[in-house]
Amino acid sequence: MMTYRRYPMKGIANFRDLGGYSCNGGMTKWGVFFRSTSLHKAVEEDVAIMERMGISRILDLRYPGEREEKPDVPVKGADWMGISLLGTIPVEEIDVNDEEEDTKTLINMYRQIIASSRAEIKDSVQAMIQAEGPALFHCAAGKDRTGILAMLLLGAVGVSREDIIADYEMSHHYIRSFTEDISGSHGSNMQKLFDEIVEEWGSVTGFLQECGISQKELSRLNEKFVLPCDFAE
Repeated sequence: MMTYRRYPMKGIANFRDLGGYSCNGGMTKWGVFFRSTSLHKAVEEDVAIMERMGISRILDLRYPGEREEKPDVPVKGADWMGISLLGTIPVEEIDVNDEEEDTKTLINMYRQIIASSRAEIKDSVQAMIQAEGPALFHCAAGKDRTGILAMLLLGAVGVSREDIIADYEMSHHYIRSFTEDISGSHGSNMQKLFDEIVEEWGSVTGFLQECGISQKELSRLNEKFVLPCDFAE
């Protein structure tokens, strides 16, 4: 199949490849990790694309209630996992002004996740590392919980702060016709989160080790996700 940054899905918005970013020792490989909105609106053509891509694992980061209300359409050959990245934080206690367009207050929710969901973060990162083939992760709109996991995977292999923020900001434009969530993906939210992680733990890898990800697992992530390139030497 052709390699795309954003795939032309009909019922799934924001379906993107995390490949092609400069990182430690080279660039992130195409066709390893994908991010998207939920798959409950996936049409037959979308499913066929994912099956041809060889998606081997789908990680749903939504609350159990969200999954039950709007279940993912199954994809043949892909094992499905559900891990709520918001952990047990009740919906009514999520600290965000979601009625403000492209709000800068999403950082408050992101801080809650980093503080309260380290076991879920560990499980999610391990699920991606352990996937036997291409792996897809998503939440509802594919920008907040999905954005945090994308930041952790990209940051763990040394993708720059600027590229991580830019990748996060794309969601604001790609989901407008898909969801009623107007809170957007203002770059300041990811900028603050990334900077706070680095200030507290020294790096994204330092934070992941705090969550329980081992050095062996980080090395395996690099082998899986990084394509060595001459220009990086």
